[in-house]
Amino acid sequence: MPATLSITAMVPCFNEEECIEQAYLRIKEEVYQYEDSEILFVDDGSTDGTLGIIKRIAREDPRVSYISFARNFGLESAFTAGFSYASKEWTVQLDADLQSPPPELHKLARRAVEGDYDAVFAVRTSRQDPWYRRLGTVAHQAIATRILGIELPVHASVFRVVRTSVARKVAACKVSTPYFIATLPLIGARYTTVETAHSPRTAGRAKWSLGKLFRHAADLFVGFSYRPLALIYLAALGAVAAAVTLTAAGSGVRPLALASVVLHTAGLGSIALLARYMVRIMRGSAGLPRYQIREANVPVRPQDDLYAYRNESTGRAAPAPLLQTGNLP
Repeated sequence: MPATLSITAMVPCFNEEECIEQAYLRIKEEVYQYEDSEILFVDDGSTDGTLGIIKRIAREDPRVSYISFARNFGLESAFTAGFSYASKEWTVQLDADLQSPPPELHKLARRAVEGDYDAVFAVRTSRQDPWYRRLGTVAHQAIATRILGIELPVHASVFRVVRTSVARKVAACKVSTPYFIATLPLIGARYTTVETAHSPRTAGRAKWSLGKLFRHAADLFVGFSYRPLALIYLAALGAVAAAVTLTAAGSGVRPLALASVVLHTAGLGSIALLARYMVRIMRGSAGLPRYQIREANVPVRPQDDLYAYRNESTGRAAPAPLLQTGNLP
């Protein structure tokens, strides 16, 4: 890989005080092989000592930058901000828990440059995650691509190298449900996948629960496909047909009870799915920012600055003294 490659190592983190120091040392060892490189930590509203450690590292290493959210906005918001504030031509997204081994980034970078791709996603071999996460990923990507017709880089993970200018285009898309790997194909970006190793978590606790996995999958399904709405109509028709069949099967209480159960189940399922679409509409119309930055050691746009205010005399947005501000490219 050419040493002149311009690359930002972007590291989203939330309550990772137990492993953030080790992550920095391991990532630095690989990323600094490129002459024009930096590390950008995105603190997603950590409530432990993560930010304090990052700030100390940044004071000691001028190639380390950070932005810190006002609260926990979620992983999609974290890497959206990371892509927006990365200053190099390419951005590699890495995990603070080091499950994406930093030495593997060279495979992704090489493939991106040699193949003239806009994004290269890692496909994890021998994935070191709980069984429900592995099964959930396979299931939700299969449903998305094969049933709902959503284009995705199959088996892609958040370990990826992306052309920063293209990633910013994705970040700027006004979608009601931010979902990077589903939005990237919609703008015509060229992408591919590369197999990489996967490591067990070095320290700390995983942040993904079953509930978060279900919500994440639901956001993908209703945010990028209207086919689930067709399933509502099919379910309703099927429920009516089943109810009629059961009712006609006999005049006793049992067939009527079964028919009622079928109709109520289909009705409740339809209401739940429609509710997800209402959430999608409300998100799009609410106009809330994806994230707000409380603290950083890089120039921050006024619209992203929690403490920006409007100067009555000039009419221009002015930031709070805590942040360094200026015009970003």
